[in-house]
Amino acid sequence: MVKIVVIIPTYKEGSSIGKVIDSLESEFKLILNHQMSILVVDANSPDNTAEIVNSKKDKYKNVELITEKKKRGLGMAYIDGMNCAISHLGADAFIEFDGDFQHDPKDVKRLVAEFDNGYDYVIGSRYVAGGEVPKHWAFYRKLLSKFGSLTAKWILGIKTNDNTSGLKLTKVSGFANKLPLDENKILSKRHAYKLHLLYEMINMGAKVKEIPIKFLERERGSSKSSIEDIFESLKVIIKLRLK
Repeated sequence: MVKIVVIIPTYKEGSSIGKVIDSLESEFKLILNHQMSILVVDANSPDNTAEIVNSKKDKYKNVELITEKKKRGLGMAYIDGMNCAISHLGADAFIEFDGDFQHDPKDVKRLVAEFDNGYDYVIGSRYVAGGEVPKHWAFYRKLLSKFGSLTAKWILGIKTNDNTSGLKLTKVSGFANKLPLDENKILSKRHAYKLHLLYEMINMGAKVKEIPIKFLERERGSSKSSIEDIFESLKVIIKLRLK
């Protein structure tokens, strides 16, 4: 049976993580012949995030929790989760997923369906036909969202449209187990880690598919992205181009 791990990084997501886990578990029932599980990587949240996840572990036997000693950046949280999924949970594939309902749990089964169709890297794309970002986003949010994608496409010569998407499925065998999943090898510990891993997957010849998604607004709190992420993305793209 195929094992797929949904990795969710969290920091002060106590108001949403319980509902996200419940929603994912409901969707898992619709995904047949796969062993689905959830791995939460919490950055030592000062609220009750870890306690809520632990309560869900008692309810669902397919929920795991990693508690980091300190906040190390989104990229490092995902890398820790990926390494755990590969080495300890025996994942055949893993999915990157937000813990604040910006990603729709219903899209998980769509990613898995394309994996079953033979794709190695499935991207939930906001910038293909049918995809969208919240219409009420401020200009700087839209700029931040599109800058990395378009710049990577132009400078690196890749064909994918949403190169900074946070919703992706990655096949392990032949691909994910060859990625630079180490803090000394990854080019960004922040959001721009996505660009590095995408570039490596494409260079390894992964069969890539973009599916349209509607990126949702956070239920509570503010975006974790910042203008700094634009410069971080540009730095990663330049390093990859020079490489």
